[in-house]
Amino acid sequence: MDTTDYEILRILQADGRITMKALAGRISMSVPAAAERVRRLEEQGVIQGYRAEIDPAALGRRVEAVILAIDRPGLSVKLREFAADCPDITEAWDLAGRVNVLLRVSCRDMPAFQQLAASLQQLCTTESYLFLNEFKNTGVPIENE
Repeated sequence: MDTTDYEILRILQADGRITMKALAGRISMSVPAAAERVRRLEEQGVIQGYRAEIDPAALGRRVEAVILAIDRPGLSVKLREFAADCPDITEAWDLAGRVNVLLRVSCRDMPAFQQLAASLQQLCTTESYLFLNEFKNTGVPIENE
């Protein structure tokens, strides 16, 4: 990757809907050359996809939280199956350390969150942290090597 690739990544991370024409203009390349660079970054797996950022509250999801979990012996697979099947769990991460699973959840209201937490507690020990307000949300830091 060169400095142009890094610049493309910065631009696309800030505006994934930018047109190839506008992108090409910002990096001083022809449209076909810019499109080829983006295609190559996609094929290499550097660009993994494009998506819209959606406000959960606009969809009636008023409770967002992170749940830290410690697997109970013999229930690790069931916890992962539960997480995979539960639409309120939006992200699930294996962690290194005493706490070994992090779940990000988005629920309609506090009763829905409490029901989810109770279901999880059948599979693992949990500690929950409710989101109050977001004060930073950036993408991956993109620095030239």
